[in-house]
Amino acid sequence: MFYHLNLSMNLSNESKFYLNEIRKWTFFLSILGFVLLGIMMIGAFSASAIINQISGEDIPFSGITLGIPYLFIGGIYFFPIYYLFKFSTKMKEAVLEENELSATEAFKNLKSHYKFMSILMIVMLAIYLILGVGLLMVGSAIF
Repeated sequence: MFYHLNLSMNLSNESKFYLNEIRKWTFFLSILGFVLLGIMMIGAFSASAIINQISGEDIPFSGITLGIPYLFIGGIYFFPIYYLFKFSTKMKEAVLEENELSATEAFKNLKSHYKFMSILMIVMLAIYLILGVGLLMVGSAIF
């Protein structure tokens, strides 16, 4: 749903400077995120292989079960990193070429980044709340 605001906003050179600075930092963070995500994926596969090698058993799923949570977490974190990367690349086009369409796409990706992170935070808080209540119930049952 779009709210129609009859605004025509011209950005000052100082605002463009700040957007360009933001773009540089978000690009850095997104590249760092992709690198760490890659390391996490390599670690997930390596841990699986190492566990299988150490166990010496022919159970193919023993090491994979260790790597699956890392693959799942990596899959979740890919999206906010991707949105941040898309924001930085589109904002570079917008600032350097003064392209309003690119600026719109950049802000759309930034919105998606924050929306994803907000939903993820709500889910994590709900999980912590459920775990906390569960621990209180178990603790009260023990004593």
